[in-house]
Amino acid sequence: MKLLLVLARFDRHKWDSLTNQAWNIARLLTASGKMQCVIAAGRNEDEPAMEVVQNVSIHRFTPQRSKWSFLQKKSKSDRRNNNACLPGLEIFLRKNHFDLVHVMSPGRIYDMVAGIAAERNIPCLVSCGSGDFRSLDMAGSHNRYLGMVSVFNKVFNGYATMLRKADRVFCSDSRLRRILSGLLEDRQLVCWHPGVDWEYFARPATVDFRSEYQLPSNCMLLLCVGRLSEDKNQKMLLEIILLLKRRGWNCKLLLLGAADDPEYKRSFEKYIDEHKLNSLVKIISGLPPGDERFKAAFQSSSLVLLPSRYDVSANSVLEAWAAGVPVVAAPVGSGGELITDKVNGRLVPVRDFHEWVNCCEELLDERNRSAVEKMRSMAGNEAKKYRWSEHLQELFAIYQEVISTKTINNNNQQKQQE
Repeated sequence: MKLLLVLARFDRHKWDSLTNQAWNIARLLTASGKMQCVIAAGRNEDEPAMEVVQNVSIHRFTPQRSKWSFLQKKSKSDRRNNNACLPGLEIFLRKNHFDLVHVMSPGRIYDMVAGIAAERNIPCLVSCGSGDFRSLDMAGSHNRYLGMVSVFNKVFNGYATMLRKADRVFCSDSRLRRILSGLLEDRQLVCWHPGVDWEYFARPATVDFRSEYQLPSNCMLLLCVGRLSEDKNQKMLLEIILLLKRRGWNCKLLLLGAADDPEYKRSFEKYIDEHKLNSLVKIISGLPPGDERFKAAFQSSSLVLLPSRYDVSANSVLEAWAAGVPVVAAPVGSGGELITDKVNGRLVPVRDFHEWVNCCEELLDERNRSAVEKMRSMAGNEAKKYRWSEHLQELFAIYQEVISTKTINNNNQQKQQE
């Protein structure tokens, strides 16, 4: 069986949760011999159009760019939001046969892929996260305060029409399932979390992370993993680290992730300069897959902080747990749903700044060490349940069922036509 995984981007040097998820599915299924996996994605100028890594073929297609310079900013925004137009991908889909297509997030790319898949009777799946539906939250807010009912309905119905094309829709958390359950049949909607390479993150790293990045050995590191963006809400962490410093805590904020938007990165760095936070903050723009420094960042940290506004990454939560690091997160998305407050981590409303500070102090305080150790143990046991080696079997069974159902339906249609 041949599987195509489709993403807006697949940059092996600027990792994110979707890239991580697609890569693990592709490499593990291919290595097992169960499926031959191919990845298709948009292309950056410095990336190869085609490469093979661990027997997984990776095809990249140049986004169609606007001729109008004033639309350049919108074009970049489309790329970040999975809305880039990839003409080469359309040609690739029509020339090659796949038994199954799995698009990793909704958007213009999914709409195009689903249309071609339907023409060719190929089953098509799509994954959704709460972050993909932030426009619904915005529309709902306008609906409440400005009476813009038509705006909300237009956005909502647009997603509904798009997702009904899929043979299965993967959702990452209960809130999203509630939103989508009114649009889709129960058979069509599947809740599924990504997995974690537990043994890898639990095994001590072979590099001295602090020494390599010139981080003091006597300070506590507070780590945030994820793309530097407004949605991930890292600016709040700058305020938290400043207040902790004023209260006498010897700690430093470590931000691990690339920035999608150069303008946002500049404003972020300007904020750091204006508030004289350079000595308290370290930014690492991203690490490639399998880099020992990535897991070393977790293992060198005292806390992992994930204050995302829409979708806390389950990958980041599970990786932190496997590495033995307590997590404080916003109660949103797949990652927030994994956490039971005060049992295996802490959940704090994203707008409750002072409670975020209180949680950090509580978990860093040596007087609470026994409680933190118990929390760490519970978290590690929970992470073991999501090992990729076992968790992928569930996904493969869904893939098989979808292919089988589509084959039966196609055969029945042919018999009726005859």
